[in-house]
Amino acid sequence: MDEPIKKVGDWNVLTTIQVGHKEIALGENPNAEKDQRYLCCYVEQIAVWDTYPEALVSDDFAEIAKIFGERITQAADEILKENEHIKSQIGEDGEIKKDLCNPISENDNLEGQVIAIRGDVLRPEFRHASRQLMLCTGGNGAQPMARGRSCFCTYLYDGEKTSYYRSQVLGVIRPDALPEWAKAGFEKAMAEWKGSKQSEKGKQSVQDRLKGGSSAKADTPKTPSTKATKKKDAHSI
Repeated sequence: MDEPIKKVGDWNVLTTIQVGHKEIALGENPNAEKDQRYLCCYVEQIAVWDTYPEALVSDDFAEIAKIFGERITQAADEILKENEHIKSQIGEDGEIKKDLCNPISENDNLEGQVIAIRGDVLRPEFRHASRQLMLCTGGNGAQPMARGRSCFCTYLYDGEKTSYYRSQVLGVIRPDALPEWAKAGFEKAMAEWKGSKQSEKGKQSVQDRLKGGSSAKADTPKTPSTKATKKKDAHSI
């Protein structure tokens, strides 16, 4: 069975590529209005919706292909600079392989452990220790004999929060294999995690002592809104 053609509005996607933090799409709409047959745009996800900023259109395929290539080059330059900046701060930033980790089993509790994410889960430009090493701070997937999949994590490099599936974990990093820069990140992330857990215990203790009080009304989640991107004539760039 043929897969459905991916669409960007009324344009059929001919190809997309992800480089660094950018996804770039090239599309065609044979039934488009004059000067709008071919399209190049970025693809960004907001919540569960895709948006297509900086969309450019033209009837000249070569012109749109050139823009597509230029945007790929720009995205590659950005991630090169980012990776070079990281290396200037921490030194060698190679990929963590399984020989530097202790394997995990379904009986292991990952919470509070420094884990490494499998390199093949990441795109090639992100297969570096700074993107792999993190403190596992919880989640159903972190527990022994886990019934869930998600593991909540904190990057040791910059303290950012994220999550991965347990199946995406390469293993628990061996203490002797933890880079020097990661040790400082581990201490900071561990202190923050323990403080958060202590705070949650304190809140729960207060709630347990309250009798008959009215509970605070939870905020109603707001539905994300998306703003339509105005298509520009490729000739205007």
